[in-house]
Amino acid sequence: MMNGIDVSKHNGTIDWAKAAASGIDFALIRAGYGNDISQKDPMFDENVRGALSRKLHVGAYWFSYAVSVEDARREAEVCKQVLSPYKGKLDFPVAFDYEYDSVSYANKQGINPENSLIDGMARAFLDSMKADGWYVSLYTNADFIKSGRYGADTVKSYDLWLADYRGAPHYSCAIQQTDAAGTVPGISGNVDLDISFKDYPAIVPSGGFNGFSKAQNTVVKIDTTTDISYAHGTYYTVKTTSPRPVAVTAGTGGVAAIVPFPRSGNDQLFALVAVGQAGQETGIYTAAPGEKPLRRFKFKIR
Repeated sequence: MMNGIDVSKHNGTIDWAKAAASGIDFALIRAGYGNDISQKDPMFDENVRGALSRKLHVGAYWFSYAVSVEDARREAEVCKQVLSPYKGKLDFPVAFDYEYDSVSYANKQGINPENSLIDGMARAFLDSMKADGWYVSLYTNADFIKSGRYGADTVKSYDLWLADYRGAPHYSCAIQQTDAAGTVPGISGNVDLDISFKDYPAIVPSGGFNGFSKAQNTVVKIDTTTDISYAHGTYYTVKTTSPRPVAVTAGTGGVAAIVPFPRSGNDQLFALVAVGQAGQETGIYTAAPGEKPLRRFKFKIR
């Protein structure tokens, strides 16, 4: 499980160093809205560069005001333009975001979008992005699903990023937006908080673009992918498998001491010794030579 935020120009200038240090693992950043390049989010480039500079995982979303299937395809073409400089750099999905404000906009144009139209627009946008090589997801809420805004096939066909602030998600989803009024160091005012249940950096097409799974490309396999907790002074053993030497590291110092054992063929054991105090936690990362460290699980002192 990974902790994240989603942001746009409305969050102002973000101190990404402080946000990353607070325990944020990923950021979903608004690329823009509508069907014209002038509607690119003015903070998108700054936010992406800031998040990447602090080694956060990054995805994007496009707020839709589409009123027809063809309009949704035009939005996708503009989104592709905005994202093009970041081919190979995004390792979280690109999401289609159609909300109540989108419906209100259509109403002002004299259009009452039926569920079939909303469903069709989402598919048009997402399939267009997918055909261009991007890993995609659908942002929505429980009410939209319950009321049939999206058909069952659509809900099953795409990863869901679900806005659901009532505890555990009421529908199966890959990412849950858990709060619209969170606080994060480095960000003024409220910010949306998210949890990812899916290890996107391990499965998103390499950098979000070239169509090959990172899970296929990575050379490190590990026997632990769920979060764990151990008492101070105890230790846990992790097994890695790789044809190349592996580095196992902790994202936060002073929580876990990592002791490598000698390699045996492609296998190597690492002891994670709980040296921190109760309540402290850190992400545990693996990397082979030439790879960016990949977060595998959280190690907490209990």
